[in-house]
Amino acid sequence: MGKEVTNEKIYFEYLDVVRFLAAFMILILHSYESWVGWYNQIGFLSGGTYEVLTPFGKLIDTLIKNFGVGVDIFFLISGFLITYILIEEKRRLNTISIGKFMIRRSLRIWPLYFFLIIIAPLLVGYLEMPEPNYLMFSVFLGNFSTIVSQDWTYPFAHFWSICIEEHFYLVWPFLIYFIPKKHLLKTFATVILLSIAFRVYSAYFVDDVWYTIYLHTLSRIDVLVIGAVGAYFYSEKPFKFELTKYIRLLLVALLVFALSIEAVSSWETVFMVAFKKYFYIGIFAVLILDYNFNPNFKHLLPIKSFVHYLGKISYGIYMYGNIVYLVVIKKIMQTYHISNLWFYFSTVIILTIIVSVISYELFEKQILKLNKRFRVIKTER
Repeated sequence: MGKEVTNEKIYFEYLDVVRFLAAFMILILHSYESWVGWYNQIGFLSGGTYEVLTPFGKLIDTLIKNFGVGVDIFFLISGFLITYILIEEKRRLNTISIGKFMIRRSLRIWPLYFFLIIIAPLLVGYLEMPEPNYLMFSVFLGNFSTIVSQDWTYPFAHFWSICIEEHFYLVWPFLIYFIPKKHLLKTFATVILLSIAFRVYSAYFVDDVWYTIYLHTLSRIDVLVIGAVGAYFYSEKPFKFELTKYIRLLLVALLVFALSIEAVSSWETVFMVAFKKYFYIGIFAVLILDYNFNPNFKHLLPIKSFVHYLGKISYGIYMYGNIVYLVVIKKIMQTYHISNLWFYFSTVIILTIIVSVISYELFEKQILKLNKRFRVIKTER
């Protein structure tokens, strides 16, 4: 999150790369799961049987299916940035303009979110899919709707994380505003403990508990708050965080190994329900800190690289990706009788990026220009 200060502008330039990584992981996850659902197992992962995965295939299958942790990476980043900006606004101005904060967040999230809700009936009709619950997603309660229905409805299956972010935005500025800074860490710790307690309670008393633990705001908000803890310490004193090359490689290898052998969202015991996620979140957090706060980290990508740009449009990649894959399958591959794996993945990735670029440049970016009117302190966006 290497901090660049120009007239006290808040900008963490390397976070865009992390955003793209998170969005790309989720894009690959959704594309892979849809391929397996429509065409069965991938040939080279199943020894050519297209049914039973080989031992190597099982490792790759588990690794890709765990790419959903990309959402947790988004949560970490969001918790850090939102909290840091709010703390800085309060420190510099001795107040927080909660109304302007809400407007800024709405200008960033709502246009694309509601655009997709508006065109959803067209997509549903075009692809002959079941009707989703438009009302619940329109009022950002889609994660609760999915918990009740236990059904991932197209094209809103991935909107649950946006709903959780919106719940966070509704509460967090008030918390930062009213609670003295000296008590913030205790407050953050309390929220994390409440999240753990909610998951434990759910494990004991909720039927069909998986959807509740995976989708409920109280279950997932702790990762946002962990990001907030990092923001608190950085606001106290900007710090450096440096891993040696060998420790970094060891952590990456450990993370890949762990993600390849067991499902992150599999909870056999109450202890796992409460604490399992922190193993993965902890490693990701340390690697992100090293990538952004390590002054000796050799960044191979220039600040204005295409990957940084993809990070700027990562919201679009996340939102459009889980919509594009079904269009590719039903309207391209099935129509023209194509069943080539590499054609499928390359088409989904390229189309998602193209649509996201067009959406950002012609639609989202134009609305984001209004954001400047509601900025209290200077930020990148």
